[in-house]
Amino acid sequence: MQAGADLNVRVVGAGETADAMRKALARVGLAERAGAPAAFVCAADDLARAIAMRELAQAVGPIVVLTSDAAAAIEAGADDAGSTPEEVARRVAARLKAPRVSLPEVPVPEPAPAASGKRDKPLILVVEDDEDARMVLAELLKPRYDVDAVGDGETALKRAAELNPDLVLLDLFLPGMDGFGALTGLRRHSKTADTPVIFLSAQGDAETKSQGLSLGAADYLAKPFSEQELMARVDRTLKLSAQKEHYRALAQTDGLTGLPNFRSFHARLEEEVARAHRYGHPLACAMVDLDGLKQINDQLGHAAGNRAILALADAVREELRDTDFAARYGGDEFVVLLPQTNEVQGALFAERLRKRLADVSEQAGLPVRGSIGVAAVTSEELDSADAAEDLLRRADEALYNAKRSGRDRVEVAHVHH
Repeated sequence: MQAGADLNVRVVGAGETADAMRKALARVGLAERAGAPAAFVCAADDLARAIAMRELAQAVGPIVVLTSDAAAAIEAGADDAGSTPEEVARRVAARLKAPRVSLPEVPVPEPAPAASGKRDKPLILVVEDDEDARMVLAELLKPRYDVDAVGDGETALKRAAELNPDLVLLDLFLPGMDGFGALTGLRRHSKTADTPVIFLSAQGDAETKSQGLSLGAADYLAKPFSEQELMARVDRTLKLSAQKEHYRALAQTDGLTGLPNFRSFHARLEEEVARAHRYGHPLACAMVDLDGLKQINDQLGHAAGNRAILALADAVREELRDTDFAARYGGDEFVVLLPQTNEVQGALFAERLRKRLADVSEQAGLPVRGSIGVAAVTSEELDSADAAEDLLRRADEALYNAKRSGRDRVEVAHVHH
């Protein structure tokens, strides 16, 4: 299937250069058509105009530039670059054949490791069988990044699972498992499924690049490449990865309190139930509800109600251990998972939290009080398929009992055998 089927590729610019690019695009099955552009192709001098046109059209397609300085073009906002019209056409074709996930541009922090906030610099795993090339790559990257380097695909998969790198530079031709096989292996492992990968390859034809992108590579670098282009593509990929992580975090975070939200909690609940069952640990759950929110809203306004919810969220946060997990369940209700915690310990946690709310009330100048329901299970009780929902249901019933019994109190759901 031709890459250009039903796609509109916009050539930005005029004159002989634009005509040469149109001819090169036609040779790989791409042409200008009516409709929203799937890609923008231009000379380096037209890059600013191409960026403006893409923004105006609210398009998300790549911008590929004809230039002798690929690094400068990418740093300036291009997605890819080639030094001849033919190379530009091949790069456009490769990108349009592969499935893409594009995100709108938003200001995000400098790249930071998603799974390990303790890193000072992003960690890059270099996979290159040529020892000299491996050393050169490592030396080029080390001033700005932490680097680990290996020489084959099997070792790369093991190291990636251990280190959870922020980016993998992956040579296509490796002994044993090739780069395509290594990339497939990375995508199949839960720890590295979302790790961005840049292919390194002396084989720069569109079919090879398209295969890499379709398997999930973020980008590719054709050998030989300059230090400037390497650093530009690495920097761009890390920033896009940070942006993707930013959006994922937003989707799992409550906007008012900054705690995880309902969706995030249910994913974690299943994980904790499975972990407790596997390792033979008890697991407790506490449901917390703010008392008297309607009265606060009616008498002091909804802004005061939001302050009360925030105060409760802060109190919950202050009582958590490193292994605990709290989320806003909805409205003025919160839920806390307490791993390796039995019924008695869960009740003690809940009572500490209830008493802390008295201090929070003084600080906030609001009557912040909470009713708390606690339930706990042993690892043996987690054997059933509905164990997670049953734990949550019992904690919710205990919360209801706390509300019905006068509020500002802790109730525990005891198991009757």
